[in-house]
This record gives sequence, C-alpha cells and structure tokens, in this order.
Amino acid sequence: MKKIYSSIAVKKGLITLFLLFIYVLGSRLTLPFVDLNSRDFLGGSTAYLAFSTALLGGNLRSLSLFSIGLSPWMSSMILWQLLSFSKKLNISSGAVEVQDRRKMYLTLVIALIQSLALSLNLPIQHLYSSLLVIIMNTLLLIAGSFFLIWLSDLNAQLGVGGSVVILLASIILNIPQDIINTFQLVRISMGVMLLIVLSSIVLIYMMVLMYRARYRIPVHKIGLRSRFKRYSYLEIMLNPAGGMPFMYVMSFLSLPTYIFLLLQTLFPKSSVFSELSAQYGVGKPLWIYSYIAMIFLFSIAFAFVNMSGDQISDRMKKSGEYIYGVYPGEETSHFINRLVLRFSIIGGIFNVLMAGTPMLFVLSDENLLRIAMIPGLFMMFGGMIFTIKDEMKALRLNETYKPLI
Repeated sequence: MKKIYSSIAVKKGLITLFLLFIYVLGSRLTLPFVDLNSRDFLGGSTAYLAFSTALLGGNLRSLSLFSIGLSPWMSSMILWQLLSFSKKLNISSGAVEVQDRRKMYLTLVIALIQSLALSLNLPIQHLYSSLLVIIMNTLLLIAGSFFLIWLSDLNAQLGVGGSVVILLASIILNIPQDIINTFQLVRISMGVMLLIVLSSIVLIYMMVLMYRARYRIPVHKIGLRSRFKRYSYLEIMLNPAGGMPFMYVMSFLSLPTYIFLLLQTLFPKSSVFSELSAQYGVGKPLWIYSYIAMIFLFSIAFAFVNMSGDQISDRMKKSGEYIYGVYPGEETSHFINRLVLRFSIIGGIFNVLMAGTPMLFVLSDENLLRIAMIPGLFMMFGGMIFTIKDEMKALRLNETYKPLI
C-alpha cells in the first residue's frame, strides 16, 4: 500500500481528481440574480451554442460561473498562431513572459466579448437593476474563464492531462444528456439506431487505427552500438493532428456566433446583425460548410504544431542524430515537414469524411445536429483518452527502473 501511494502517477492522479472536484463544484455555482425558471435564453440557436460550449468546458445549461469555459483561451491560441505568421506584426518576438502576457490580453478581450454577449441575453430577475446585474455577471464570467485557465495550468504542472482533463469532464457531464434528448425529440427508428451503433463501433476501430498508426524513420545516433540501431527511429503519426482540430474548430467557430449575438443585442434595430446571426448560427448551412472546411485546415495546421520539422531537426542536430541519406539541419527540417504535410492531408481527409460528412444531414433537419456530431465527439474523446494514457505511461515508465544500490 505504501508503494502505491508513493507512485508519482498515483499522486498526480489524485491531484487531478481533486482539481476536477473543484471544476464540477464551480460548474454548479449559478450566476446571481438570474431567472433560472426562464427557458427563453436556451431557445433557438442558443440551444446549439450550449451544446458546443459544453465541448469547451462550459456549462450554459445551468448558467454557471464556468458558462463560457475555456473557449476564450482556445480561441486566443488560434488567433495568436495566425497573427504570428505576419512578419509586420512581429508579435512572436521578445521574451516568453512577454508573449504569454500578450496572449492573456488577447484572451481577456475574447472573454469580454463572450461574457458580455451572454450577460446581455440572460433572463434577469425584475427585482434588480439590469445594468448592475449585467456588469456583475460579465465580470464573474470573465473571472470564471480565467480561473479555469489557471486550474488547467495547475493540473498540467501537478496533475495529469492539463486542460484535456477539464474538457473531458465537461463532455462526460453534459453531452450524453443532450444526445439522449435529441433521440427522444427526433424519434429515430430502431433500425436507424442499430445502424448508428454499428457505425460508431466501426468509427472507433478506424479511429484507434489512425491514432496508433506510425511511420518510422530510421535515425542514426552517434555512439549507439550496431545491435541497438534497429530500435532507433523517429515516429510520425498517420494523423499527426490527432483530436485537436475538433476542439479548436468548435472554439474558433463559436467566436463569430458570440460577436453577432452581441452586436444583435447592442443594435436591435439593425437588421444586418440579426440576419448575420441567423445565417451563421450553429447548425446553419454557412456554419456547417465552415465547420467542414476548418476541420481540414486545422488538421494540417495542428499537425505542424505537434510535429515541427524545425524543432525536431534542431534537437537532432544538438544531440548528434541524423536521418540516413539526409543532411542535418535545414535539409532534415524540410524532409520532416514534407512527410508531416503528406500525412496531415491524409489525416485531414479522414477527419472530414468521419466528422464532416455526417454534418451534411443537418442541412435537411437541424434537429440532427447533436447526432451528426457524434463521430467528431468520438474522435475528440479518443484523442483525449490517448493523450492521458500516454502521459500516464510515461510517468510509470520511470518507476520500472530499480536502483542499483
């Protein structure tokens, strides 16, 4: 028993469970002076917004402190990556602390937009001043989002899984009930239900194959004996982006929805913002086509986030490693990036076929949105599970070695 509790993996796991308890507790703390009996807030497109927010650690169903979740932080990471490509802005220059501070400023701006958009549309009790309640709830939502960011960083340092665990907990707590309600609403026949179950099994099998498939590049290490050389290689996943595209696509696409919702509330007489909000709502044709296109683009973009040829070649050069037939340095970087690009296109096509194609059924019936997103949920869920499993495996690996003395 003493040996179990002395394990690093067990200690980190217990810390993660404690942090998850704090997250679940905070997601049950409702915002003050809000009429919870009113269901008008969750009507129309906002109902689907609540579903997408639940994928990002939020909880619009109970109008809690963590209603917007990690969406501002994830959206800011995407925008930061896009802005960093501009040499004129030169935002990537400077110390790491300066860049982190700039990212937090960007997160604050996005959190303000999303929080204000929600606060202006909350069903407020008539006994209190609307202005004061809106200001208070906006500040509380921003504070709740930044608290979640801090909780994720704390879990990354002391626990297991980082922000992935919080997103995973949010999916488990909120999504199943939404899907069950959709099945009851749509009234799908038993034959279709059986087809969905069989398709889900096939999808899980193919997802595991794609996540575990590796392309191995033989690597020569200076000083390594010849009989160990066959164990020295560089691995590239067949789907290098993994499940990251789905999480960040939902976050990125929800940002325009919040902006249009805010503008529609601030300028109610303008028909332009109302029309934009209606056309770009979650589940609308424009949103669906954007969703499919962004899945493919993010599959390529996040492949290079996970497997950067420049970083790998630099690390190999410093450690005295090289790929057979390829010069170290820039040529190695180009070689790795070409392979990552090829596999990212394969992964992008797979992601679009598995998670994007079912979304086309929503064009005929908008009520099928939650069901059509099941494949994407499985792929997101699988990516999270594999991430946590690999981290736990790495922690337990160090404990397999016994001391010589």
